Amino acid sequence: MSGRVSEKVIARAKAVQILKKIPCFNGLLEDEYFKVLGMCTSAAARDGDVLFKQGDPGKSMFILLSGEMQIKVDGVGVVHTMRAGEVVGEISLVKHVKRTATVMAAQDCVLLQLYAEIFHEVIKKQPRIGYVIMRNVARILADRLVQTNKSR
Repeated sequence: MSGRVSEKVIARAKAVQILKKIPCFNGLLEDEYFKVLGMCTSAAARDGDVLFKQGDPGKSMFILLSGEMQIKVDGVGVVHTMRAGEVVGEISLVKHVKRTATVMAAQDCVLLQLYAEIFHEVIKKQPRIGYVIMRNVARILADRLVQTNKSR
């Protein structure tokens, strides 16, 4: 038996450590983080690649594992620079709506993509995971709404 750990196992462990720091996954149990990871597909973006454009249909959320991405709103410009451990598009898990911003890689990036369709199928079998994530996403969206209302 070899004492070496495969790169894939190390990458999964690192990805789970990042998931544990993301607010929309707060409250999951240890094994549930691996189940969430199993729902995701990996993606990569090179510096300058557009992940999606404002107005595109929203069908998935993205979790940035490494690199930086800029979030741009038409007529406003860059509103946020995403760093590792941040997510974008989480509203897509709740409702299929058009993207409200354009997201572009500011450097080479590694991401996880969670399609709403896959998420909803899996949570039929794992309702606790769905409840925890949806509760957290609702809180995040509610906090954003409160902040938007305060800034008016």
